Amino acid sequence: MKNIEKTIQLVLLSLIAIAVLALVISLFSGKKTSSSAGVSSSVSGAGGKSTKPAGNGAVLTVGAVQAEPSSLIQTIRLNGDVSSRSNISLYADTVGKLVSCEAVVGSFVRRGSIVARVDPSRPGAPYAVSPVRSTIDGTITDLPYTVGETVSTSSPVAVVSTLDDLQIITHVPEKYIAVLKTGLSAEVSLVSYPGETFPARISMVSPVVDSNSRTVEIRLDIDDPNQRLRHGMFAVIILVIRQVQDTIVVPKTAVRTYNQENIVYVIDEEGFARRTVVQTGLANDTYIQLVTGVSFGDSIVASGAVSDGSPVRIAERNTY
Repeated sequence: MKNIEKTIQLVLLSLIAIAVLALVISLFSGKKTSSSAGVSSSVSGAGGKSTKPAGNGAVLTVGAVQAEPSSLIQTIRLNGDVSSRSNISLYADTVGKLVSCEAVVGSFVRRGSIVARVDPSRPGAPYAVSPVRSTIDGTITDLPYTVGETVSTSSPVAVVSTLDDLQIITHVPEKYIAVLKTGLSAEVSLVSYPGETFPARISMVSPVVDSNSRTVEIRLDIDDPNQRLRHGMFAVIILVIRQVQDTIVVPKTAVRTYNQENIVYVIDEEGFARRTVVQTGLANDTYIQLVTGVSFGDSIVASGAVSDGSPVRIAERNTY
């Protein structure tokens, strides 16, 4: 009897073990099937064709520019002053003490009128006071001395200017000498008239370089039909030093370096970025000219990380 009970127990344990093993096998098979189905769905599309992009990887989103005929200017920013075209310095005839000024800065004086008086007297040797007269009709723009100071015959006692014909005077760094010439255009802005610009052109380029500042003086004629400018005003000048027309212009971000050469990525008809060696030309702070390597109509990557052969999608397209 005992043997029969043991046999029954062994059979029951065997059946339980078989059931557990079957359950484990069933669960494992279900996970594997599910995983295989997931992989299959990720690489197959309608009709069983692969949806994975061709090329060297995932499609990259880039910004691009269309190469169209454009112009590009190169400018430099300078500080200068509004000044009279005609400035006459007045000198004393003798060394002495400045005893009076008959005008102040801003006063209009006539030719021959007395501007100041100088007393050349010495202790025990009195002399008549010597007048300093204006040689032109104009406005007093400078009085370097004050009453009581000693003046010489080599330093001006006053400066008289004609204010109906003003110009801009500024100084350009020596490195730009090769491109400086009369006729170059500029835009002038003044603190007194915010938001406005006045057109101007170079009328004179000094033949001499200042050895201390390493600059060249230039003068510009300025268009001021309403005579709003005043002698002594501070001016900011944007001077156009180079200009090209009907050329390909791209943002500087489009030009990269590869094997010590300048390159851009041109997007071909199939949507792939192709590395292209280019020769660059004129540039300013933002844009650069492409002289060779690309043609009008090409789409050029302007922003985004790409490599040769990358499939790309254009998110934004501009022309310059």
